[in-house]
Amino acid sequence: MALLRTNFLFPMARMQCVAALEMLGLHSLIICGCRSPQPYCNSNIVQRQLSCRTGYAPESVAPGKYMIPAGVELPDGLTEGEAIHIALTNNSAFQAILAQLGMAGGDTLQASLLVNPQLLIYFPTSIKEGQYTLIAPIESFLLRPTRVKAANREYRRVGEQLVQNGLNLARDVRIAYTDFALANQHAELAREALAIRQRIDEITQRRLADGDISELETIAVRVDQLNATASLGVQQQTVAVAEARLVSLIGLPLLEQPLIPVPLDEPAVISLDESALIAQALACRPDYHAARWAVAAACQRARLSKWSFLRLDGVLDIRSGIGGDRTGGGLRADLPIFNRNQGGIARANWEVNAASHSRDAIHDQIVQDVRTAARQLQQARDNLEILNRDVAPALADALSISEKGFSDGGTDYLLVLQTTSQYLDAQARILDQTAACRRAIAELERSVGCSLEGVAMDIEALLLESAPPEVSIAESEELAAPTAESAVEVGN
Repeated sequence: MALLRTNFLFPMARMQCVAALEMLGLHSLIICGCRSPQPYCNSNIVQRQLSCRTGYAPESVAPGKYMIPAGVELPDGLTEGEAIHIALTNNSAFQAILAQLGMAGGDTLQASLLVNPQLLIYFPTSIKEGQYTLIAPIESFLLRPTRVKAANREYRRVGEQLVQNGLNLARDVRIAYTDFALANQHAELAREALAIRQRIDEITQRRLADGDISELETIAVRVDQLNATASLGVQQQTVAVAEARLVSLIGLPLLEQPLIPVPLDEPAVISLDESALIAQALACRPDYHAARWAVAAACQRARLSKWSFLRLDGVLDIRSGIGGDRTGGGLRADLPIFNRNQGGIARANWEVNAASHSRDAIHDQIVQDVRTAARQLQQARDNLEILNRDVAPALADALSISEKGFSDGGTDYLLVLQTTSQYLDAQARILDQTAACRRAIAELERSVGCSLEGVAMDIEALLLESAPPEVSIAESEELAAPTAESAVEVGN
């Protein structure tokens, strides 16, 4: 700490004090501005990365409000991409966690600030000379670079984790949208089933009028038609439940007009080379980047802990008395005899250990996520291909033949009922497998960390920006594996 003492009543002493303050401020600017790292607070990191990875970026919305992003038209039908865009903008839970980036930015700015100097004034008396005392910690200059680096790495960790939260929200919206569209198409299939039953009932009534069948034989047709009507009512309730879940997830719970989903299209053809997908996931996943940033931040905090006990003050002493002005300088420091922050060092080293294990755990989870999603997609794709290629055309022909035969009087109704049930069941299975493919694609793209169908922006430049600095193996092993002797010393 710098120590400045002078009688504030004397102009010469005041000039010397001001000169000392100016020199100290200039020295601070030189050290902190030219050689020290600057705080990194880029509030657009989440928006830019989500736009690159999903094609959509969250927009700012006031608490308690919601907005329809530009380009989204609800009356003409809600697409999957529009649902994701609305959710990233209006989902309250996601907007709440986005505030963590601002809080981390505040911590980063605070880490870059120096400790304020202290000024102590002694008033002159008859037996004591007047003096100023200016106190400015030197260690604040020396430790600032490490503090700023640790805070910057923590800021990037928070940013990458928020990007991962955005990808998780996009995955949840895609699955909810798939369920909504699937329920809507099941309702359409139920209407088709009811129409088929009504058509068969009309044929039955004509045959009854012609005297080909008895009234007893029409009972089964009527009961089957009533069951189809009840099934349609159940499917309509399922659509309402799925719509409520999607509306809440995208952040529009008070939307008055009903949503109209676009029918599920054929799933995109995606390469399922697991090795390539795993390598891409390890390069793209934001939570893996966040874990590596956490290791880098923990290493910086471990370095800082080795010097946090340091207390070193510069002394500048200016006094004014009867004998004239006297100026001197020196140093004041704590003697690290007892406390060298042994406990803090041990804790910081174990934090590096924990961060390293968390990074490895996320690495293993990424491999598992990619393999599971890829194999689920392959299974659903194979089932859908069999249904579309072999089962559906054969059952459609069988249904047409059985209805024609029943109309001509040559086919029993039980055969028509069996063929109709098989046809409707196959159509329902096609819808289910199409939805399963869409869910698996959503899970796979979330597992990889970016869209596999291509987005507008180039992801390579973004990965160069988001990749954390590598920590050397020797350094990470030294910090992440505290010795048994140090643990025993702390315990004793």
